[in-house]
Amino acid sequence: MASDKVIRNMELKKARILEAATALFAEKGYDSTTMGDIAKKAEVGFGTVATHFGSKEELFYTCVIQPWKPLVDELLAFDKNPQSYRQEIEEMTKRHVKLVNEQKIYMHLIVQANAQYEKFPDIFKQLNEETEVLNQSLIQLITNGQKENQLLDGNPSTIAISYVSFLFGLRLIYIDNLPEEMLQQFATVAMRLFGVK
Repeated sequence: MASDKVIRNMELKKARILEAATALFAEKGYDSTTMGDIAKKAEVGFGTVATHFGSKEELFYTCVIQPWKPLVDELLAFDKNPQSYRQEIEEMTKRHVKLVNEQKIYMHLIVQANAQYEKFPDIFKQLNEETEVLNQSLIQLITNGQKENQLLDGNPSTIAISYVSFLFGLRLIYIDNLPEEMLQQFATVAMRLFGVK
């Protein structure tokens, strides 16, 4: 049985490999990144990468999928039936814009997986499933707010999709992290999509 120290060391190496792979896949793209590149950047042997992840395909899958559900879970942390829809949506959009702004490198992997959906069908399917959960929760929030007459009428599905597209598109347009003032401005624009009265 492996000691705690050995297990911790293995977990640290695995984390370094994932960090290195994510950075290289984002910078060079999937096709131009090799397992050797990843091993070198992570400062581990080629065999260590293969032992932990098997293949480049499995490693890319892990780099994309492992952070996705926690990210979506954070995006889902809003009340779908609040007392004040204005306050809830204002807080939600600020939180969402800030959260997505912090995902600079990771978003490049999402774009690659979506753009090459035929090459990565399993990744594409999982990304879509989690995104649909987010869309449905937003639709419920919007529908409830419209019923309470706190949000303007509009197609809830179209509004939800527009909002999610705005969020993820925002991160892809800017190379650098946005300053706090700009994040606030984008959160205000995002809030308007919901038709808050």
